[in-house]
Amino acid sequence: MPNTTKTALPFTLVALAALAAMFSHAGFSQEQSDTVLPRLNTADAEWLGERIFANECAAQRACLTSWNEGEDFPSLGIGHFIWFQRNQDEIFAETFPDLLTYLAETGITLPKWLQPNNLVTNNDRPDGDIRAGIDSPWESRADFYQDIDSRRMEELRTLLDTTRREQAQFIIARLENSIGGIVSQAPSAERERLQRRVEKLSTCHSPAGLYALIDYVHFKGTGLAEGERYAGQGWGLQQVLSAMSDDLPALDSFASAAKATLERRVANAPIERREQRWLKGWHNRIDTYLTAATLPTARGECK
Repeated sequence: MPNTTKTALPFTLVALAALAAMFSHAGFSQEQSDTVLPRLNTADAEWLGERIFANECAAQRACLTSWNEGEDFPSLGIGHFIWFQRNQDEIFAETFPDLLTYLAETGITLPKWLQPNNLVTNNDRPDGDIRAGIDSPWESRADFYQDIDSRRMEELRTLLDTTRREQAQFIIARLENSIGGIVSQAPSAERERLQRRVEKLSTCHSPAGLYALIDYVHFKGTGLAEGERYAGQGWGLQQVLSAMSDDLPALDSFASAAKATLERRVANAPIERREQRWLKGWHNRIDTYLTAATLPTARGECK
């Protein structure tokens, strides 16, 4: 069983260093801007991790190891981090190898079969990438589910079930490490407006607004990757922030813009992907941002 000694929130220096190195290799922009996000306290961070687990998995342990119908990769952990096979080319950002690296570099002992030297693979990642050698061993969804009750799959579920706090830390850090690039890589005429929107959201009915930002960037990405486009249009956090209206309270505006952005994605998606089947669930997930603002624990106003 993996070592699941918990680290306190906020991050230790070791954890921050590990995340900075990983996100640099993984293509997450760490450009500086004037945008400063508030730090989540321990209780809020743990609540956020459980909320994302509920969004992705209905908080069910069995769902920690999943392969969704219609997708070409497994989705793992509380955040359904995706994992590619060797030489697999997708428009979506792979996240599971980064999570494994983060867990290992913060003192979690991975099952032997998940340690890079024990995964049989011909590495296709760039030289110097610290994720090198961590490729998915399953060739298809059928192969994955044939293996679902195996010892190695149970080891994987145990790892993912006992490191929920670390996974939440990792998810939170994705926003912290990318928000500078999301603002600074926007068209110059939009940067100040996007920065104001991020700052309003991050303090809106705390932690609801920050949850919306963190969950969305985990859920649908930053919007910076040129490959994550249909008909030339992205669906990440940058696109949602750009589509917001300043005539509405920040969280309501964000939710409305997020739904419209995802509707556009579905309209632009290749027909064979049948993305319309996911839209209702995506909308339901966005509605949780508004629900979070009504909880007794929510603090502050939302202008």
